[in-house]
Amino acid sequence: MGSADIKVSNSERDEAVSTLGMHLSTGRLELVEYEERCGQAMIARTRGELEALFTDLPAPHPDLSSAIPPSQLIQKAGQLVSPPTRGKKTELVETPASNALEVVAGLALLFGVPAAILLTIFLGQWWVFIPVGVVLFVAGGLSEAVKQPHTKP
Repeated sequence: MGSADIKVSNSERDEAVSTLGMHLSTGRLELVEYEERCGQAMIARTRGELEALFTDLPAPHPDLSSAIPPSQLIQKAGQLVSPPTRGKKTELVETPASNALEVVAGLALLFGVPAAILLTIFLGQWWVFIPVGVVLFVAGGLSEAVKQPHTKP
């Protein structure tokens, strides 16, 4: 698959129309030709179709660098990228850090909430709910964030 066969997005089509407008304003295109090329740009599906609209025009041309073949993306990244799997979710594996954070969140729920309730009832210290809540949300959220994706052998 060549780079001319790569599909383009709406933003790339919009950029092509904007660039054609610059050529219209400088007098390189007549109004009829501008309208015709804009129509072609809006229905263009591939990078080659957009590039064909600018073959007889000097710079500026639209930036179509984001419409590059996947093989070039892999070369730029320097690593192999597995294709996305549809319908399958990546399974996360627990790590020692995620287990420790889950224990902290569990202890905050088990002891912190009842202690905050008792302190509020008997001493009026309602503000104790704030640090208990923060510990619950932070430890609970981080425990999911530090889990690692499952690697298949």
